[in-house]
Formats: sequence, C-alpha cells, structure tokens
Amino acid sequence: MLSCRIEDSPLPESKEESFFNLNIGNKWVYKTYVNPDFTNPQSTSTFSGRIDSVSIVSIVNIQGLTFAKQRTKINFQNSNLNGNVNYQYLRVNAKGHLVSYPALDNIQVTETGGHVLHPGQDFTYTFNNPISDAQGAPVIGNVLYKLQNEAVVNVEGNNYNVFPYKGEFTPVTTANGLLPKTQDISYKKGLGLVKEICHSVYSKSFFETRLVSATIIK
Repeated sequence: MLSCRIEDSPLPESKEESFFNLNIGNKWVYKTYVNPDFTNPQSTSTFSGRIDSVSIVSIVNIQGLTFAKQRTKINFQNSNLNGNVNYQYLRVNAKGHLVSYPALDNIQVTETGGHVLHPGQDFTYTFNNPISDAQGAPVIGNVLYKLQNEAVVNVEGNNYNVFPYKGEFTPVTTANGLLPKTQDISYKKGLGLVKEICHSVYSKSFFETRLVSATIIK
C-alpha cells in the first residue's frame, strides 16, 4: 500500500490548536471499505468487515512535550488483526500540524519531529514520500502530499466540511504498468478524521476508512 522538519515561528495558538481536538474521552468509530477499481466510476465499495474503535485515553508529558495517547481496537472477524489494540502518541506542533509517534520508549521526541498526519490549515506545507518495494530498493514513484481547499463530503449519510490532505502518486517512467492515483486524508475542524483513502501500489483497488460515529469532549 502507499504510505496511508524545520522549526518556524509558531502560528497563532488560538487558530491552530482548536483545529485538532485531542481531549481525553474523545471517541471515534470507523468502518473500512474496499473498492476493486478506482478507474471505474461504477465500481462499488463494499464493507470489509473491519471496524476500528479509536479513543483518547490519557495525556502524557514526554521530554517536555505534551502528547495525547490514542488507543485503537480492531474488530475484524476471521482476521489475525481481530482484537488487536494499538497505541500512538499525538500532538499539535508549533506549526499547527498534527503529528504522531508510534511509541515513545527510547525515542527522542522534538518539536519538529514525528510523522505529520495532517497539516491543519497550513497550505504551505508539502511532503514528498518516495515509494519503493523494500528498503534500499529502487524508487518506483513518489507521493506528493499537499492540503486542499475546504470541501463538503458525504460520509455514511452525513455531510462534513473537511480539509482534504491529498497525496498525488506519480510513478517513475521506468515503472511499467503503474498508474497515477490519489491518497486522501480528510479532517474536519474540531472533529478529526472523517475519511481516508489508501491505494494499492500495483493494483487498481483501494481501501476507504469512513467515520461512523464520534463522541467529542469540548
């Protein structure tokens, strides 16, 4: 699958901190759908059977920085993922970006470190992700991520105003048979992730994660 920092002056805290709500007690439920052909507008997405229950369980201070500890429990019958519980640590950096660390043990955390999940409302931010089959293998393409203008999307029968963070995959000229495709990570201000589309590198199929319900603590 396609993978679904220099310090500047901080953006105004009142604007960017409120974009992401990382309060203890927040809960989100997501369903994952699969679609066999992104090139066919008539191709239908079907429920994969996977449901993720996500929650913010605590706030921790590590090396002088504050993180929200996020718990994800996977319900996926007849899969070796069923019952798995995963944790990641989230924070909003000085630029207003939501960043994550998969674990904090023996990892040096910094203001500018971590993986950017979504840049908030920073339209100047871009991220280029080279794609290869394995570490050290030749690059077969690049995914260039950039924030898009606010848009309305319908997810599970509900309309949301979201800021899509899209990644355009461009295969290298020597990668025969690979098609350009677009990742989509859409967040709603104050709510969180609403929809995510993650493509297969070699096939036309893609997964779509959809928000089903949410409980948000103000």
